[in-house]
Amino acid sequence: MAQNVIIMLLAIVYLLINIVASLNSSTDEYALLAFKSQITSDPNKILAKNWSQGTSFCNWIGITCGRRHQRVMELNLADMGLGGTIAKEIGELSYLKTLIISNNNFHGFIPNEIGNLSQLQEIEMQQNELTGSIPPTFEFLENLSKLNISHNGLTGKIPNRIFNLTSLIEISFGNNSLSGSLPMDICFNLPKLERLRISENQMSGNIPPSLGACMNLKLLSLSYNNFDGSIPREIGKSTYGYLLHSSKAREA
Repeated sequence: MAQNVIIMLLAIVYLLINIVASLNSSTDEYALLAFKSQITSDPNKILAKNWSQGTSFCNWIGITCGRRHQRVMELNLADMGLGGTIAKEIGELSYLKTLIISNNNFHGFIPNEIGNLSQLQEIEMQQNELTGSIPPTFEFLENLSKLNISHNGLTGKIPNRIFNLTSLIEISFGNNSLSGSLPMDICFNLPKLERLRISENQMSGNIPPSLGACMNLKLLSLSYNNFDGSIPREIGKSTYGYLLHSSKAREA
């Protein structure tokens, strides 16, 4: 009798797990279709023809799902000529690790809801027409290693707490209209940083001497900004290449 009860309980648990998995998968499909609904230009009709409810979203172009579960782990729509805005529902892809929409024609704001994607490791939104500010919710992306939002029309200050994301390897904010200053202790919180690009913006203030303490830094580009003061000697002693021209900063 007891054995039958155990078997029945296990069957119920298994059924509940399947129901939850199905509901979660439905959430991913809903989020992707919401994303598709805000695409206003699809010149090659990639999403129009391929993203159909008649097939599993894990088989849609640009989508990669996990092996152990039917959840979206990667969204890669680079170089497809897509235009439109980024739907806030993208923040419901809770297993997403890679978000790449670079080299398209997306416009409008970057949704704050992206900050809900706690597993996100890579964001590539460069070469679009995005405007507005960098969402402050990005500071919650503790697993983020690559953040590239260069070559857009972003304005406002860079949220300082982004520079506290210790997993970051690349930060690329170049070719926008961002303002504000860099935190003086920037490298103390970014031990893995290899590439920092903030060129062609409206950044001001002093160049942090702590940049010389970025032991893994291989590329530093701060050119075409409004930095003033002296170029820290600590940077000059480093072995990586850097670009600081067209600012008010001068050699110390």
